[in-house]
Amino acid sequence: MKLEHHIAVSVPVSLTIFYFTRSYFYLFLSLAIGILIDVDHIYDYVKEEKRFDLKHLFIKSYLGDFKKMYLFFHAFEYVPIAFLIGYLTNNLTFAIVFSTAYLFHLIPDQFSNNTKPFGYFLIYRILVKFEMKKIFDVPPEGIHKI
Repeated sequence: MKLEHHIAVSVPVSLTIFYFTRSYFYLFLSLAIGILIDVDHIYDYVKEEKRFDLKHLFIKSYLGDFKKMYLFFHAFEYVPIAFLIGYLTNNLTFAIVFSTAYLFHLIPDQFSNNTKPFGYFLIYRILVKFEMKKIFDVPPEGIHKI
C-alpha cells in the first residue's frame, strides 16, 4: 500500500485509540506503527542496490523489482508477541494498541500488494529464502493494486 494510504488509515485509527486511552503516548505510538513500519523497505533497497535513492526506492518498491524481500517489520508473528509482552508486563493496553495499529497497516498491505497468502509471515519468508517471487505475485504493472 502506498504511503498516503497508510496515512489515511493510520490517522483515524490513532485518533480512535486516543479517544479510548486518552494517552498521547498511545496516539503517537499507533501513528508511528501505522506509518513507520515501512522503513524496512529501505533496508531491502540498500541491501540490493548498495546505495540510497529515495525516488528510486519508491519506484522499485511499487514495481516489485526486488530479487529478495526481507521486510523485517512486516510479520504477523509480532501480534502474539505483543500480547505476550503485554501479559508479562501487565500492560494489555500496550498489546491492544500495538496490535490494532499494526494490523491496520499489515492487513491492507496483504490485500493491496499482491502478497501471497503467507507472504507477511517472517517464518514463511525465511523458508523461501526471502525470494521476492515466492512472497508476491508480481504482475507487469507492479505489486500495488492501488
